[in-house]
Amino acid sequence: MYFQLNTLRLCKNLLKPVESRNIHESGSMGEMVTYRYYVGRLNMFEDQYELAEQNFDYALKHCHKSSVANKKRILNYLVPVKLLRGRLPTNKLLEKYSLYEFVPLLNGMRTGNLMEFSDGLMKNQDLFIRRGTYLLLEKCKMICYRNLFKRIWKIVGTEKIKLDYIATSFKWLGMLIDLDEVECILANLIFKQYIRGYLSHAQRVLVLSKKDPFPTSKVIK
Repeated sequence: MYFQLNTLRLCKNLLKPVESRNIHESGSMGEMVTYRYYVGRLNMFEDQYELAEQNFDYALKHCHKSSVANKKRILNYLVPVKLLRGRLPTNKLLEKYSLYEFVPLLNGMRTGNLMEFSDGLMKNQDLFIRRGTYLLLEKCKMICYRNLFKRIWKIVGTEKIKLDYIATSFKWLGMLIDLDEVECILANLIFKQYIRGYLSHAQRVLVLSKKDPFPTSKVIK
């Protein structure tokens, strides 16, 4: 009921007595799957993505094998959480459950193709907003940026990359962006530790660390 009324914060009032008495561990498997699914959605709403992933994983694993519709319902939320945590699902999984709305996001994140990612997000914007996952998926764009810059670094072959090169890469993708915007994006990525290095504003250059400039451990959590 609280989910239908979009008053998720009130769910806490129900969870405390349920968990204090361990009622959530004594129901039938179907009830426990339903419970974990809704707790996972609450975790996601509160930006507790690790807990959300654990609850959705449990719900998916223990959902009855014939309940394809319920599995798809769980995946509608599990996939965005995994994307944000750098755990990309396979195309086979998306095809099996007809989750085609995630395909351009997945491809964009893998290759750093911001245009494909942004187009996919915009095309299915209404669907993601109805599910309450749009803002979460929007955050995944940072991983897309990170992977784009990693591709540029491999092409350039040096730790010092002119911001002009990066702006040109955006132009090739059909996205016009000025150097100040490039600096802002890179500053955020460095702050989040998705990239190791620093920016030289005077020279308009990104200087990457010689050791592991794109640490995987900061993306896959």
